[in-house]
Amino acid sequence: MVAAPDDKGTMMGGMPLIIDGPWTREAREHAAADEAHQAFIRYFRRAMKIRNWTPWDDLHPEEMAKNGHLLSEDTITIIQAYLGVEDYVGDYVEDGLHLLNNSRERRNLQLAWGMEELKHAEAWELVLLQSGVRTAEELKEYRDRVGDHKWTMRENHPGLDTSLGVTCYAMLQERATYFNYDEMRKRIREEYGLPEKATPLERQRGTQIGAAGAFKTVATDEIAHHGIFLELVRIYMRYLPHETLDTMLKVFNGFTMPALHILPNASDLAAAMQRTLLHTPLKQGRQVNNPVLDSMGLKNKRALERAVQEAKMLPPGLGPEHVAFSRTGEFVLSMVSDPQLANGDPALAKSIPVEEMQAD
Repeated sequence: MVAAPDDKGTMMGGMPLIIDGPWTREAREHAAADEAHQAFIRYFRRAMKIRNWTPWDDLHPEEMAKNGHLLSEDTITIIQAYLGVEDYVGDYVEDGLHLLNNSRERRNLQLAWGMEELKHAEAWELVLLQSGVRTAEELKEYRDRVGDHKWTMRENHPGLDTSLGVTCYAMLQERATYFNYDEMRKRIREEYGLPEKATPLERQRGTQIGAAGAFKTVATDEIAHHGIFLELVRIYMRYLPHETLDTMLKVFNGFTMPALHILPNASDLAAAMQRTLLHTPLKQGRQVNNPVLDSMGLKNKRALERAVQEAKMLPPGLGPEHVAFSRTGEFVLSMVSDPQLANGDPALAKSIPVEEMQAD
């Protein structure tokens, strides 16, 4: 069994051509790993060619210094908390590597992702230091206190006891982080006295002013990270539908951002978030959860719940070329091999609902 790219030489946005099973568990895992490897290659190429920046060379500390006095105390508190959360990236990478075992393609992604993430803590330290709102000594003390605690994936995060759970959580968490950072970018621009959108001068030079530019750069990383983990979840959804959907539901039901409760300034952060309403449960649902579900081909969380239940009834021998689910979570089966079906188009001839298949 092999997976091949389409006529454009890529598997992005479409179902690869598949030679029929037999679809044993081993065959499913092999096919998923093969596609995940190709996804990693595409991701790594873009990271090196497009997002290859450093905090010390590509941001604008002189503009941070010029505008630092305009930042509010709540903004400063939240940025410092972002620094603390990003400083746990080492724990996140280490914990993930233990769960990934001998999965080479996932191990390499975890390492590449960690390399990009480590730049984010350095960016937030640079913003705080160059804005003149924290001294080097204060930042060292804060980061040392963050390092006094070790964060683990399974700490208050349901579903993160498998490598698939790590992927589903990262998909959701990176989307939430992107949203938070983009909201902070808008907030900083407002405090700087700038319009929400980039000015003609900023567009001409390709970067936004000061700390807003730093948040724009890091947010671009975060949405790219969301994209690769979303792609991996889609891959595993095709080959291991029930396991993937069930894990997604656990992650959605118990999702919280990592390490917030163990930050040295956790109480100050909670108060600042309450005052600013930067991130609320309603925003999490509308701006994070719903777009992720939509990207997975599901209308809402109720559709995810239905898909979990229907996936339990799927005949074990059918491969992804025979199975698709609708936006409302209903699975549809086809007894003819058709890659279009696996690409999410249940409205095909000779297809029947999974409930009727079970009734037979």
